[in-house]
Order: sequence, then structure tokens, then C-alpha cells
Amino acid sequence: MKKVQVLCGIFIFFGGCGTHLVGYNDDVWNEDTGIVLDTDTETDTDTDTDTDTDTDTDTDTDTDTDTDTDTDTDTDTDTDTDADTDCSDDWKESFEDVAGSVYYVCDCGPGADSDCSAGSDAQDGTSPSTAWRTWSQARETFSDLNAGDTLAFCRGGSFDADDGSNHRWVNTTCTSEKPCVVRDYTPNWATGDEARPQVTGPASGDLFHLADSGSSSHEEGYVFVNLDLQGQQTGRAFYIRNDIDDVLMCNLNIEGFAVGLYAGSPASSTDAGSDGENENIHLRNSTIVNNTHQGWLGACDDCVIENNLFENNAFEYPTYGHNIYIGTGPDRMTEGIRVVGNELYRNAMVDGQCSATSLVVHGEHNGLLIENNLVREDPGTAASSTGCWGIVVNPGHRGYAEGFPNLVIRGNTVLNVGRVGIGVAACDPCTIENNVISLHGDLTRRAIRAPADNVMESDDMTMANVTVRNNSIYLKDGRGWGIEVGTEGTGHVVVNNSIHYDGTEDRWSCMNLDLSTSSYDTVDHNLCHYPNASGTDWVDGVGGLSSWQATGHGVNSFIADPMYTSVDLLAPNLYMRSGSSPLVDAGHPSLSSSDDIEALRRDSAPDIGAYEHQ
Repeated sequence: MKKVQVLCGIFIFFGGCGTHLVGYNDDVWNEDTGIVLDTDTETDTDTDTDTDTDTDTDTDTDTDTDTDTDTDTDTDTDTDTDADTDCSDDWKESFEDVAGSVYYVCDCGPGADSDCSAGSDAQDGTSPSTAWRTWSQARETFSDLNAGDTLAFCRGGSFDADDGSNHRWVNTTCTSEKPCVVRDYTPNWATGDEARPQVTGPASGDLFHLADSGSSSHEEGYVFVNLDLQGQQTGRAFYIRNDIDDVLMCNLNIEGFAVGLYAGSPASSTDAGSDGENENIHLRNSTIVNNTHQGWLGACDDCVIENNLFENNAFEYPTYGHNIYIGTGPDRMTEGIRVVGNELYRNAMVDGQCSATSLVVHGEHNGLLIENNLVREDPGTAASSTGCWGIVVNPGHRGYAEGFPNLVIRGNTVLNVGRVGIGVAACDPCTIENNVISLHGDLTRRAIRAPADNVMESDDMTMANVTVRNNSIYLKDGRGWGIEVGTEGTGHVVVNNSIHYDGTEDRWSCMNLDLSTSSYDTVDHNLCHYPNASGTDWVDGVGGLSSWQATGHGVNSFIADPMYTSVDLLAPNLYMRSGSSPLVDAGHPSLSSSDDIEALRRDSAPDIGAYEHQ
């Protein structure tokens, strides 16, 4: 059966697009927020300057939210019947099975369901019919919960978290085995059309501030599910710092904050039993939209960002704002971060133009996996002055070493971003495979760029052992290269890539490989098609394909139409349109990716490009 590329659905959320330029003259390490404020620029050598600078503004305040879903009968039986999404998790397979007390809260503020019936703080809160009313009552109770207890907020309710409190949500008795849960429930008055509980964040500070004050003490086991969190363009929906482990946030709407979620830096001082580090912070199946500065900000060991929609974040932070910004401070190497299955759209939109990289990573991260994400912009919206890159993993700060050992970027679809689709630097080894990249616009472009240098310094990891394989690329126009691997390192492999260029620029080349040929272990079994650019080099500065083959590389590479199914800019399908495509069975017999972009096993005669023909 023939497989075709299926793109994620298009989600439309509306939010204001103000302009608020923020700049800094030098890098500043903020001990409280753990963020480097930097204004370093990514400079393109072809007379273009790509600016990708990351900053952050954080506020230290707290608030809270809930998780999970239940349905209550008239006899106050709390049955979990809401099927909004699967919120099982790696560290807690089924938090619904945790036995503990449930405390109910129901308020009917602005935007509540018309049938809403508020509770009362004078009641005991132990059943839907005796629910408490206020956010303050719930937050104050949270610190006294036993392991496995739950705070449940009524569906159809509306809650005001701007109660003048310190917004801190801390409980040292919760555990990974018996987490404390904040969720929704279906109240007795419900008729079946009730939305998730809506929580309006404070006008100043954070909503859920999970960090304790002073030196860090260990906390673990928090779950937040099925909530609609509405900010006032300030603070963060979640502030997670000072040794907070095993936090699951699932099926949330996080909208209108300055930063959607901040996973902070290590604590500057620790109490006994605390390592000061966050671990296992998981954000899944949620929408993070219309936040002014960043969608996700920060990093931790085994952080997971999975199956979320990030849209229209950082609209007040051109150049520096991102849908996802993974970063660490000095001397902090994270392990095992996974960014999987997300959709990123309309990043840092100012005057209708995307002005910054949508998914950026700086710092030190081992074993980072970026997989099966859709990163897209609308055609023609990539700002020419700043580039609007797609996925970039590179050093971004001065003054301390950065590097990305064991980096894998695979199975992603990148559409209509600016100068660079996927860029890496300071990684060893790093694998870029099975990605689909379709770019449009009259800019200098690299579908894949290594190194995507920003602030490379002598103590950063030397890029080496870069493998670029089985990627399918379409470039509508512009100048530049399909794939660039050069500048430094050895052991590079570039195989099984399909590149189709429809532009007319003679200053475009299939590849830029500027190191000595001995620095590349293998460059072969690549296809390049450039029907309208007669003066194009196969490798920039070397000449056509025959000149490149004379170096000993590319003997099995060739020029041919890859026969993509569709190169429509809104919904490209770079699957081969028939079994007669020259991509079929033309790949390297031993250096191909083991599976294709759809997780189908490649056969003994693998295909070129992201797809294996079926």
C-alpha cells in the first residue's frame, strides 16, 4: 500500500500581536531565573545576517491548577469518565488508580457555564455536593494533602487565581508512586457540554509556582490535567525549579502568559536530601498558545515535550522569543530530553512575519531527541531580516562551554520557515535523518546546515561525526545550498538525500562541503534535481557532479527528478508518486536509516529520501 505524508491539523487561535523589542548589551546570568540574556547573532556568510538570540524574563510567583477527569453521579460517586486525552505517562502509568482523598472546588466566575452552581468554603469539600468555592481555599489545602490525594475543579467552572497570595504550590509528602493530582471533575449540575475548568492567572507573578523558597528541598509527584489556564500576559503558568521531579502536565490549555512553562536552572543552595536538579518534567497533549515571550523555556534531565500544539508564542519578543527554547546555564549537562510529536506554528509573529527560530536549543545536552515534529509557517511569512529558522541546536551564549553529544533529529517536517530548516553545531555524534523540508522564499537558504554557528567558542564541543541521511528536500527558490556540512570535524556522512530545487539562481548548489574530502567518510547515493538552474554546482566550489565524483565521492549519486507526489507549499507530499521514481531502491545498502519517516522498516535495497516505497 502506498504511504502518503499526513500533516497535523491546522489549529487557529487568536491573540494580539504587539511589538515590544527587548535588547541587552551583554550576556547576563540570572541566578534566580537561571536564564542567560544574550544578543548574539547567527551570521550568514552570503551577505545575510540570521539573528537568533534567546532571552527570557521570569517572575517568581505561584499559583495552581488541577488534573484528571471525573464524572459525578447524583450520589456523589466520583467516576473518571472524561476521555479528553490519554494522560498516562512514563513515570506514572496510571495516576487515576492512585487511592487517596479527593477535595472538590467549584466557582462560577466570568466565563463559567450558564448552569454553574458555586460551592462554599464553609463546606467540607469532600464531595461534589459539598464543594469548596475559592482558588485560595484549594491552594492553601494543597500543601496539606497526603500522598495520592486530589484537588478537583468543576468542569464548566471559572476560577480567579489573582487572590493576593504568594501563589506557591509546594507539598513534600507527594511521591512518584502516589502523586498529588490537580484535575477536573464533572459536577452534579452538569448537562454534558461543560468545558475544562478555566483558571485566570494573577495580574502579577506566576500561576503554579512549584518551587519552595530559599534552599531547595526535594519534591516529587505532581500531576496537572484537563485545565484551561488563562494568563494576563505576565508571569508563567508553571514555574518549576529547586529539585522538582516527576511532574506531569497533560491536556492543558496554557494561554496568555509571558512564558507558558519554565523548567528552571539548578538551585544555588540545597538542603539535605536534595540535589537541586529538576527531573522528569513532562508536558503532553496540551496547547501552548498566545504567550508573549516563550512557549516552553528551560530544561531538565528526562524532560519530555510531547504531542503539544505551540502557536503564536513570543509575539512581543522578536528575535529572542521561541515556541520552544531548551537551554541551560554554565556547567550543566542535561540527559535524555525528548521533543516528540509537537506542532509549532506562527512563532514570534510581528507585523505578520515570523521573526525568530521556532525550536531552539542552547547549552549542554546529552542524548537529545527531536523527533516527528511539524514546524511550519505560512508561505511568505518568514521575515527576511531575522530568518525565522525552523529547528536549531547550537551554542548561543558566550563565556561557557556548550555541546550536544549524541544528538538525533529525525522524522520532522519543516515547512516555509526562513533561512535554515534544520541546523546543528557543536555535536558529536549527531544524526539528521528522515526529515521532510520544504522551503519557499527569496532568501539564502540551507535546508540542513552544519554547523549552524551562532556563538562558537574554543571551549565548545567540536562538531564531528555528523550523519545526514534519508532526508527529502524541496526548495522553491532562493540561493544557498540544499545541505551544508563543513567548517570543522571529521567522520561526516552524507548519504541517501533527495534534493529538488525549482529556482533559477546560479548561486545555488546541491551541497556545500568545504572540508578536505578525507573529512567525509561517505558522501554518496544522493539525488539532486535542479531543472531551472543550469549553472548550478553539485558541490559548491567544486563543480558539477562529474567533478565531485572525480574526488572519489558520489559515484552512485545522480541527477534526476525525484517524482515527489506534490510540492504544494501549504501541504507538500514528498513521497515518491510511483514505484518508477528514481529514489526507489537507489539508497546506500548499509548506511541507510533502519526505518523511514513512517516507522516502516527499510528493505535490503533501501530507497533514497525520507520514505521507503510500499
